[in-house]
Amino acid sequence: MPDASAQAQRRIAFRTPKGLKSSFHDSRDTKLLAAPNNNSANRSPSVKPDSWHIGSRTLAVAATILLGLGLAATLTRVVVQYQTPGPFTPDRQGLCDFHNGIYFPARAAIAGESPYSESYAANYPVARQIPFFSPVILWLHAPLALLPLHAGEAVNILLQIAILLAIAAVCADAAGFRNRLDVTLSIAAAIVFTRCGHITLFTGYFTFQLVLATYLAVIWADRKPVASAWMLLIVSAKPTYILPLGFLMLARGNYRALAIGASFSIAAAIASLGWIAYHEGNGDLANGIRIVQEQIVQTQEVHRGMEDESPVHSWTRLDLFAILAKWSGKDPGDLPHLAFMFVILTLPMVALRRIKNSQSDDGIAGLAGALAMTTMLVSLYHQSYDALLLAAPLTGAITANWNRVNSSHAPLTWRCIDARLRFILIALLACPAVNYLSTRFFLTRLDPSPSWASLATSLNGVSLALALIILTWIAWAPGSTAQNNAFND
Repeated sequence: MPDASAQAQRRIAFRTPKGLKSSFHDSRDTKLLAAPNNNSANRSPSVKPDSWHIGSRTLAVAATILLGLGLAATLTRVVVQYQTPGPFTPDRQGLCDFHNGIYFPARAAIAGESPYSESYAANYPVARQIPFFSPVILWLHAPLALLPLHAGEAVNILLQIAILLAIAAVCADAAGFRNRLDVTLSIAAAIVFTRCGHITLFTGYFTFQLVLATYLAVIWADRKPVASAWMLLIVSAKPTYILPLGFLMLARGNYRALAIGASFSIAAAIASLGWIAYHEGNGDLANGIRIVQEQIVQTQEVHRGMEDESPVHSWTRLDLFAILAKWSGKDPGDLPHLAFMFVILTLPMVALRRIKNSQSDDGIAGLAGALAMTTMLVSLYHQSYDALLLAAPLTGAITANWNRVNSSHAPLTWRCIDARLRFILIALLACPAVNYLSTRFFLTRLDPSPSWASLATSLNGVSLALALIILTWIAWAPGSTAQNNAFND
């Protein structure tokens, strides 16, 4: 009777494209995957399978030191380049997003003032009104807004570090290293030194919350649809997250989680915007709704006018639409952008459906996760910090050949891909996280020519688009019959 790991191998084998070397060409890999329980001899008898433990003390110590250094360096930069609430200055961005995107907008919302309005931007020490995202995220951070500013900043930093560790733990678990403290600390340390992790901690933006909620929404969608729905409520705070994620989860057949999540999100958005509209209209809800609608249109115009937000001029955008707009020198607008999203989503959605039907979906750290997260980034507006969505699939790809206590819990699809192609995918997916050339710091100091600047600022989006093409091809192409027969022997 074949074990669960061998059955999983057979399910994913036919997804290996012809021309790719089977991951099981190495007999050592075959033995490891086919007999995951044989590693029990290496497991400490004092460690329970579900308890936190350390697999490598050397790795744990090194990761702890690196994580401490990364956090210390980031917090030092926050202090040195702290942004006093008020007008934006490029050389002082410490906690600027916490001030402009969480703390003061939440205080305004609690008071019934619209954070989308020009009057809010004039009356509060902020750079501008917030772009259109659901007030849900403001209410989630309302306890911080009730604190004095510096107390709220301190609590938010601690919260960010806690969520960082939670993301690392989820990535480790999804990659087959459940409750491995050394691996979790290593992932957290790596994230801190990436562009997306560092800038999130430095500016205090809520990217960590969105990424963790996205991961858990996908992980819990089948087994815990109500819990997944609560996570979707958090993700709904940012339309550029919830729109592509919703369609991708629809392709995976997560109907119940989506239905409950939609009801939660719509109810929360109506209540939140209704509260603001009622006060904006001085008790006249209908008039207040009209006022808030006008404010949202105005704030989006302000948002699009920012240099780092414009698809033509931005050096931080990751989506393919922005790259094409940069090369053409024209911004077609929001409606073409949405239409472009649906075009990009089509093939990955069909591929995810096929993966789901074949029972070869091995989670957010596997091929399906890489396909879903990359599609989210390529299909619709996303900034460099959103590349953190790729932490889980990168963890799965990088650790594909590492020994695990329980191999049946690991994503197996990465081993079905030739090592050279897997390395190319890792490089493409990791590019936005480590490409510091496409930052204000380097662009202002290197002062490259327009052509070189366009190349440097397009590299992230192009790399993700290429990765999406490869991932979609792998998910679509059938494997050889010989491989299936080998696993049936």
